[in-house]
Amino acid sequence: MYSSLPDICAQLRQCGFRRLLVLSGENTWIEQQLTQIKAQLSGDWLTLSSHLSAAMLPEKAHLLLGREYTHAIFDARSGFHSEAFAILAGTLKAGSLLVVCTPPQEIWPQSEDADSVRWNEQLGIISTPNFIHHIQRIIKASPQTLIYQQGQEPQFALLTDCPTWQSPTGQPTQQQQFALNQMLSTTQSVEQKIWGIIAARGRGKSTVAGMLIQQWQGECWCCAPAKVATQVLEQYAGKSLTFWAPDTLLQYCQRGEQVSADWLIIDEAATIPTYILRQIITYFPRVLMTTTVDGYEGTGRGFINKFCVTLNHFTALTLNEPIRFARNDPLENWLNQALLLSEPPQQLPVDGNIQLEIISQSQLANNAERLSRFYGLLTSAHYRTSPLDLRRLLDAQNQYFSVACLMGDHYVSHQSERYVGALWMISEGKLDEALSWQIWAGLRRPRGNLVAQSLAAHSYFPSAAQMSSRRVMRIAVESAYRRKKIGFQLIELQKKQAQQQGLDYLSVSFGLTPELLAFWQAAGFGLVRIGSHKEASSGCFSAMAIMPISVEAQKLYSRADYLLQRDLFWRNDLNEFNLKSSQEQSLTTEDWMELIGFSQYSRPMAASSAAIQRLLMQDNLIKPPSAEHQCGSQSVLALYFRDGLSIAEICTQVGLAGQKQWIKQARLEVGLYIRYQQLELTAMIEQKFTISYP
Repeated sequence: MYSSLPDICAQLRQCGFRRLLVLSGENTWIEQQLTQIKAQLSGDWLTLSSHLSAAMLPEKAHLLLGREYTHAIFDARSGFHSEAFAILAGTLKAGSLLVVCTPPQEIWPQSEDADSVRWNEQLGIISTPNFIHHIQRIIKASPQTLIYQQGQEPQFALLTDCPTWQSPTGQPTQQQQFALNQMLSTTQSVEQKIWGIIAARGRGKSTVAGMLIQQWQGECWCCAPAKVATQVLEQYAGKSLTFWAPDTLLQYCQRGEQVSADWLIIDEAATIPTYILRQIITYFPRVLMTTTVDGYEGTGRGFINKFCVTLNHFTALTLNEPIRFARNDPLENWLNQALLLSEPPQQLPVDGNIQLEIISQSQLANNAERLSRFYGLLTSAHYRTSPLDLRRLLDAQNQYFSVACLMGDHYVSHQSERYVGALWMISEGKLDEALSWQIWAGLRRPRGNLVAQSLAAHSYFPSAAQMSSRRVMRIAVESAYRRKKIGFQLIELQKKQAQQQGLDYLSVSFGLTPELLAFWQAAGFGLVRIGSHKEASSGCFSAMAIMPISVEAQKLYSRADYLLQRDLFWRNDLNEFNLKSSQEQSLTTEDWMELIGFSQYSRPMAASSAAIQRLLMQDNLIKPPSAEHQCGSQSVLALYFRDGLSIAEICTQVGLAGQKQWIKQARLEVGLYIRYQQLELTAMIEQKFTISYP
């Protein structure tokens, strides 16, 4: 039976529900329907689209966190930005429709998806049939979803079971009051108190934080990724907030400025790099962090398991009763199924044999239970797992998967098996020689091939990008089954497959911590590169390691290990890792190649600094004429590396306009050494860029 959209929305307001409306057809028809729908229903009608006028771009959706709207449009005709879709759905209040615009359903799976450029590392824009078929299955399985396809009658029906909803009164719920009472009862103590509210969207996290600010007699500061995300918090606080951007607050505290706040409220905490969080919270006697279990902000259990458990005096608070809409909301239920946002329930450990298995992308894509188990294990182990990973897992090319299955009396078939370990890998390398050298020279940086390219672009090995390799994307083991070498066994299984397929090496990139370094070394990987600065997302130096398989890769690793030890001689920021360094600092062929790359091409200073410092310490080289390579009588390289002056100080001292002029002068200085020392090697490298291929 057909019902009008105004009647449907009236029912939704009565029930406290929200619903999904799928609008499928040609572009002109869709835009006509949108105009008519918006004319029938009053609301904010927030739109995310790369094409529709007056729309917000999907990549800007993070600015919507913490805000509320009535009705929204998500334009999926040219691509499906999964995180933006989840964020948009999370902003909608009871009584709202989320209208999703798609191409005609029969051609949607084969349509090019522009969003694939973000996560399909090597081959650009592709169609995404596995993800779209998954979405279509969830649409068809949901009788509560409204569907209108061009050329067909709209499937608009009222819900059959719609109890009356008591909307929030503005007073705290029982759960909210319990959380407030705990935090308000904290008295002055020598011990710092840290609280975390981990909940799904619409559960009133920001409301509780605002009430805490309103009821606390002292001073509270607020920190969030964007000020616009604190609107609800400010509403319930009943006053203007003292707001800080995370990096600005950290700089303020590090300068030793006065911290007068009794509380620091950190909203959307899982979106802030952990190294910033970890430092900020040390400056405050009481901290409240709120974050969402949904994967577009970071998964709640992973955030607790990987970050919060490392904090002293941490208390987790849970809110599971919806506030913005009623329990069993149709839109939330659909979204959790479509993007696998619900984290899997904790399971008790049971006895049984562990069986290792290599599975294909199609086996995951075509089996909803397998997909849910595999992806669920990732979300529980990695709090940065997001719907982008689901998209990559389902449709990106050259993905490889293996699992550790618990086989016992409780798990007698693949339909009931339990995954306790998962390994996800991606192919890299096989770039042609000319492209590899262009990457080495800093002239090209195509998408993908993270480790293979980095060994060419930031280390000494353009040959690494030409080899065939496979990189670890994610590895996860259920917490109750760790320390049983399941991760090592999964890696060994992939190593055997790589040997059979003639690969040169396996690789991994990870945030350098003593624990992770020990794990990867024990698994058979050897360090080949450590980044020069800490990554914003992890607060760690980026480390890369390989497991050589072929003879050529073993030679590469042996040389990389030797060269890394020489470079570590110049690093004083890695002492906690007890890494071996070498006192042997004479110039090698690789150093001269590095110096040529820096002076003649676009190799970055960070990659070349060790070689430059070795150059400066040599006394037996023919020096270029001082008038040609110095500003006045001073070498800009010597001032930087020997005297420890900043680039700004050097520019002031020698009369350069800024960093660009400084780096230009530095390249000129090194180039003059090259002109005197390495003409033949320079000519050989030049030939690498003129190689032609049939």
